[in-house]
Formats: sequence, C-alpha cells, structure tokens
Amino acid sequence: MGAEFVKRVTGTMLLALVAVTICGGIIAGRPAALGTLAGGLIALGSFRWVARGVAGASMSLAGRGIAFSGLAVGVRHVVLFSALAFVLWSGAAHPVAVLVGLSLLPPVVIALGLSAARLVR
Repeated sequence: MGAEFVKRVTGTMLLALVAVTICGGIIAGRPAALGTLAGGLIALGSFRWVARGVAGASMSLAGRGIAFSGLAVGVRHVVLFSALAFVLWSGAAHPVAVLVGLSLLPPVVIALGLSAARLVR
C-alpha cells in the first residue's frame, strides 16, 4: 500500500463519514450519530494500522519481521476490539449505527483501488 493511496482512502473515508454521521443524526438522533462516527473511526484506525504495518514489513528483515508481525496483529486486534466493546458497552451508540460506520470503509477501499488500477493500465 502506497502512502498516497492511504492518504486518499483516509480523506475519502472522513468525508463519507461526516456525511453519513450527519444523516444518521438527523434520521435517528444522537445515538446513531455517535455509533456511526465511532464505527467509522475504529475501521479507519484499523486500516491505517494495517497500512503502517505493511509499510514497515516491506522494510524489515525477513526473519525478524515475522515474529513482530504476529505480535502486532494480536495487539491490533485486542486494542480495536476493546474500543469496539467499550463503544457498545457504554450504551451511548446504537449498535446498528456502529455497524454502518464499520461497513463504510470497504466500499471506499474498493472504489479507490479500482480507480487506481484503472490509472495504472
């Protein structure tokens, strides 16, 4: 993953997240807005963490990078699942809205990835 692609995904995701959060807030109130925002930020944090790991893995030594990458995946999962559990446990965010926020990232990545692939040809 190139730094430019990560930057484009982040910018597009934040714009989409603002629009969906505002719509969710208008339609279903504050819990929907908080849930959408929290889910989207958790998904974006996960994406950026993976992108940073991919960039680091391409620069590390093959033997040493494998042990650290397994630990890094475990730490990433614990941190992000803990954030997700806290958001759902607090009751401030609607669970369906959290799912909407989490589901916003894959279409953005796919659309921008296909756009970048079309430019490469």
